[in-house]
Amino acid sequence: MHPTLVTVGPWQPVHLPLVFVFYLALVTIWTWLERRGEPGAMRPTGALAVELTVQAALPAVVTYVLVRRIGPLQVHSYGVMMLGAFVAALAWMYVDRDRYGLKRSQVLQVGLLGFAGGIAGGRLGYVLLNLSDYSGDVTAALDLWRGGMSWHGGLGGSLLVLAIATRVMGVSFARVFDLSAPGVAVGYAVARIGCFLNGCCFGHECTLPWAVTFPQSATETAPAFPSHPTQLYSVIGTLGFTLPVLLWLTPWLRKPFDRFFAFLALSSVVRYVVEIFRRGATAEAWAPMPVFTVAQAASIGIFVIATAIVIAREWPFRREDDPDAEANG
Repeated sequence: MHPTLVTVGPWQPVHLPLVFVFYLALVTIWTWLERRGEPGAMRPTGALAVELTVQAALPAVVTYVLVRRIGPLQVHSYGVMMLGAFVAALAWMYVDRDRYGLKRSQVLQVGLLGFAGGIAGGRLGYVLLNLSDYSGDVTAALDLWRGGMSWHGGLGGSLLVLAIATRVMGVSFARVFDLSAPGVAVGYAVARIGCFLNGCCFGHECTLPWAVTFPQSATETAPAFPSHPTQLYSVIGTLGFTLPVLLWLTPWLRKPFDRFFAFLALSSVVRYVVEIFRRGATAEAWAPMPVFTVAQAASIGIFVIATAIVIAREWPFRREDDPDAEANG
């Protein structure tokens, strides 16, 4: 429950070389991962040194100028965990890329674009669902470090951005999302840890032994009462149910988009259950049918549609490596 991890700055000119070294290390590691296996790709040459230097210098200078101008800059737990979620999802996609025929550079490109679309869509969805909270200060909608992201909005943002980007890149839209499904599950769990550290997305009041009381100095959203740690419920449900079941089902999911549809169905089950403990705290009732929260209504719709699509397309279920399936196909 530490919304602020560290305070950076104010910086002096002596700090610039340190920032540059940090980015140079990141760029070098990523370039090595991207090019390993290519003969002589990382052989020390003047051209490689110039390439790495330029790639590291640009973000180093921008970071230094921003922190020096704005600093001291607080590094928030929520933002760090969102970045961690992106890295976790990207790493999974990178390892599993051969299954869906994507190149290393393509994984990075679609990952960055999908992450950007997800952040924009997630924030927009949250703001639209909580417009009254921003009526007095519209600019507060840009305060991402305070938390507040809509899972369904983030999903929609990623779909929209990648629907356009994959067409431009000449990459299969369906393959990208089938590849990303397990990684997104892992990333979602990491992001929910960020919600826990930030003190947002909490559950209603309870007296159970594992009830959590957030420090009131943490964030403006942290409750003053013991509440269900629904953020951790999401982590447990995602890593203990959504991810393993999805991986178990993968050999039976042969049609484009079906692994992603299966992920949507499984994650909707987890979200529906978690909403039971968020209702009345950080989950609003759905006006047309108040017995459900807004997210529960969306989860039911997604589960029914996604499950119906998978069953209709994959029935009777046969493994990809089943010789009978190939003979009858």
